[in-house]
Amino acid sequence: MTSLSFPIQNLKISPTFDVPSSLYNCLSKVWQYSYEELYEDNTENSITLEDAIDRVLDSLADNDVIRSHHRYIWMALILANSVEPTIKSYLPDDTRTKQIFQSVQDRLQTPKSSSQFNAEHLISELFPQISVGNQAIDEAFDVFQNLLRVLDRDRAKEALIEMLEDCLEGYAIFPGSQERRDLFNWWLLEVVPASWCLGIPNAIYTIQGYASLYKIVQRSLKIQIIWTRLRFDKIGSKQARVPHYNIISFIEGIIGFFRRLQIKEVR
Repeated sequence: MTSLSFPIQNLKISPTFDVPSSLYNCLSKVWQYSYEELYEDNTENSITLEDAIDRVLDSLADNDVIRSHHRYIWMALILANSVEPTIKSYLPDDTRTKQIFQSVQDRLQTPKSSSQFNAEHLISELFPQISVGNQAIDEAFDVFQNLLRVLDRDRAKEALIEMLEDCLEGYAIFPGSQERRDLFNWWLLEVVPASWCLGIPNAIYTIQGYASLYKIVQRSLKIQIIWTRLRFDKIGSKQARVPHYNIISFIEGIIGFFRRLQIKEVR
């Protein structure tokens, strides 16, 4: 697996993402700490991973509750797309991830019917077994179950925390204890800023390794159009920076984008 090997003292977010100083300062502080849960040796200057996640997710929220919820949905979708290769590597013919992505799209196309959407009912239908007896698969499926729960604004943060625990501490993205800090750094440098901007991360971590998306995106005009269209969704905001685009567009775009990509490990 390709290591990021970021120097801990140097936090540098890609200029692709324009994040506010409050979020940058939060990421910078969290970056400086070490984490026992990530199997780091030097834990003198440490906080718990749970505390770090909570701080970052709070920094993603602002007074615009709709836009804040969209950022949580966006992060959940990025994580789910990072996790899907784990499931496919063990269960290549399993269709439940596809069904859940479709349910996310269907749910967001009819936001006014939120009271009719029952995440737990769908979860019980798709996952009658509590466990398949494999930690990686169990935690990967847990990520997809919580993707459905993130759609409920009142449960979004709690569900996203569980997703992050499965990914950063658990085996949902890849098994084993190695590269855990690299995975956490990827989340801080790519996933969080992309979620703030409702943009596509420059790189993705999967069971296949760490892969750059930038060149792939640049080579595809169709994806470049999606990239431009999805940069910001300002539904509910009075300070729109770009023409308004519906949340459906960016959800469909990122799902289609990741599902069509053939990720190759960057060596």
